Amino acid sequence: MNKPICTLTLIIASLLLAPAADAQKLYRWVDKDGKVHYSDTVPPSEVGKARDELNSQGRTVGTVTRAMTVEEQAAVDAAAKTEAAQRKAREAEEHMDAVLLSSYVEEADLTRAYDERFDLVKQSIESARVGIKSQENSLASVLAHAAGLERGGKVVSESVKSQIAISRKQVAEQNEYLRKREAEQAVLQKEYDDTLARYRRLKVAQESDNSDKAKAK
Repeated sequence: MNKPICTLTLIIASLLLAPAADAQKLYRWVDKDGKVHYSDTVPPSEVGKARDELNSQGRTVGTVTRAMTVEEQAAVDAAAKTEAAQRKAREAEEHMDAVLLSSYVEEADLTRAYDERFDLVKQSIESARVGIKSQENSLASVLAHAAGLERGGKVVSESVKSQIAISRKQVAEQNEYLRKREAEQAVLQKEYDDTLARYRRLKVAQESDNSDKAKAK
């Protein structure tokens, strides 16, 4: 029953008899067969495995965990990467919140700033609609001219056909431009709604924090 203790005692005693520099640390580990080993050096085959570090009295003073597998290390690295990305996102969000509060003292200031952007988009939409109306009138005129030629038994010239194709293309381009501006308007509206809601939450939190600080004084 006392054999392992006696063995450990003998090992430590032998280390104490060795030069002081060599007796500073003792290692204990269990091999793949479950056998416990004690030595003042770690064999190369055991370097990546778990082990205890003992002092000259045989007390555990440190533990070295086993080296992680490739899969375990990859999981740790992925978790660290995810945590870093989340931390960066939180910091960016906090920065944007601070900028939002410092940029607009009152809700009216925020609304006024967005009204200017809404006006620009609305102007673009109105301009596109006017352009479409003009292009459609031009196309209708050219089509009517071509139809008149055909009714009169005349050949529609290549220049007229080209003009029709150009007018149709311009109408299509104006309609596409209008769709983009209307989509931009919808995105801007959502941005405004979200920003306003966030601004209101931040102001409530700020006022509550200021109130708590005032009470604490």
